[in-house]
Amino acid sequence: MVTDQVSSKPSTALVLGGGGARAAYQVGVLKGLAEILPRKKGTYFPIISGTSAGSINAAALAADADNFHQGVAKLIDVWSNFEPHHVFRTASWGLMSRVARWGWTSVGFGNPEKGPHSLLDNAPLRDLLSNRIDFSRIQSQVDAGHLSALSVTACSYTSGRSTSFYAGTSDIRPWARVHRGGLADAINVEHLMASSSIPIVFPPILLNGEYFGDGSMRQNAPISPALHLGASKVLIVGLRVERDSEAQEPISYPTVGEIAGYIMDTLFLNSMYSDIERLERINLALDHVPESVPTDAVEFSPIEHAVISPSVDIAAIAEKHYENLPRTLRNLLRIIGMERETSRRFISYLMFEKGFCRELIECGRKDALEMENELLELLSDEY
Repeated sequence: MVTDQVSSKPSTALVLGGGGARAAYQVGVLKGLAEILPRKKGTYFPIISGTSAGSINAAALAADADNFHQGVAKLIDVWSNFEPHHVFRTASWGLMSRVARWGWTSVGFGNPEKGPHSLLDNAPLRDLLSNRIDFSRIQSQVDAGHLSALSVTACSYTSGRSTSFYAGTSDIRPWARVHRGGLADAINVEHLMASSSIPIVFPPILLNGEYFGDGSMRQNAPISPALHLGASKVLIVGLRVERDSEAQEPISYPTVGEIAGYIMDTLFLNSMYSDIERLERINLALDHVPESVPTDAVEFSPIEHAVISPSVDIAAIAEKHYENLPRTLRNLLRIIGMERETSRRFISYLMFEKGFCRELIECGRKDALEMENELLELLSDEY
């Protein structure tokens, strides 16, 4: 959880975790940063690490690493105009037919090799990413010195390992830890599709001879890739709401929707905050190393960091925009036992809808502005 890589200048990393449509909040934080920080040629984050939907935002920023404000503006444009059909197919007949075939295959009828292999078909997302991100620019930004590294994490269904694919400077070396590692690769749309492929909801993606799914699976140390890539300072944008109104509700038997929501929370949110806690404990321990101990005898150094998390109940916002989801998707959710009031946690991860996304963007923006002084201090070496 700490880095042993030494640089003459502190290198700042941006860490963007998973969360499906909740990642609109990350774009809001970036919007707030763009208002706080002066325009300059280049980026404020030489190292960018993304997982799941966070990998999409990370790759987009990396492709525009020579112009941070421009990259943020492009992300705002995409997320502010999102509709569900931009991410997955929502046509009535196609969606219901797919679900029916998937159900029959799951109980032993049909050919499992022919699929479908997931609840939803996210082919539209591949088209959107291919049209919006110039992946050839990522390595070009590294070569031009605007970017040190981009990391995109996905989990292999084949091996069970969490792999952080990275494009970066030649001095970065691959790493291997228990059930996780880093591998140099030319980042393309398939890496993003794999990293953001929510299990069961979206299909696995074939990469380098293995099938991969959402990077949040088995990613026990989501801050680690940034540190392996050389970061000594980290800005972490989390998506967990610290004060969840649902915790105040009377105890009752959990519904299918509530259970699904908690599963998604566990998949996307818990490991990030556990890793933050681990980082803070290690920093505290390093701060208590006696001054009499020579600095060259200590293998690691503290990691300066800041964490931004939503100040509002994202699930409640999702419930407010529920009727804006396609009727076919709402009907599908009802069929599998997910009602509006009890499945709002789960729905918030699939709410790729402009009204919902715009609210989260504004929330992220306000939260970033509230932390202006702390963020300016963290990024002081980058401007």
